[in-house]
Amino acid sequence: MQLIATKKYFYQAGGGLAVVVLVIYKRAGLAFLLTLAVTVGFTDAFNHHVLKEIIARPRPCQVLPDIVSAMNCPRNFSFPSNHAAVSFAAATLISRCFRPAAVLVFIFALLIGYSRVYSGVHYPADVLGGALYGSLIGALCYRYIYFRLAKFVKKS
Repeated sequence: MQLIATKKYFYQAGGGLAVVVLVIYKRAGLAFLLTLAVTVGFTDAFNHHVLKEIIARPRPCQVLPDIVSAMNCPRNFSFPSNHAAVSFAAATLISRCFRPAAVLVFIFALLIGYSRVYSGVHYPADVLGGALYGSLIGALCYRYIYFRLAKFVKKS
């Protein structure tokens, strides 16, 4: 599960996929990648610096002595899960832009959410909250950012 829950494993794969998207879809691919960057960046920052600080729910590995975490227990708050929020925001955007990939990206997002509960760093409700929040942000970014960027790059 640590493979799914660790960010460092996604950088090379993500960079490779970004190059493929740019080569195949050119300007529309650029609009997608810019929207994805805004979506992921906003979801991560707002969740981590605002929502978690307001809600301030401790993690299960911080308060339940019998929980053995598969990784180091993070010091920040638990609700909503940032991993779930970001993965569902990205999955929602990807599924709207590339419909054939929808099932695959949502399965991957679900696995990421499950890995956070399995690792003992989140409650199931944390992952559900993150998934709902991320899906909302992904849908809003698709509607209000992607369409505008796609129109702009077509005119250029």
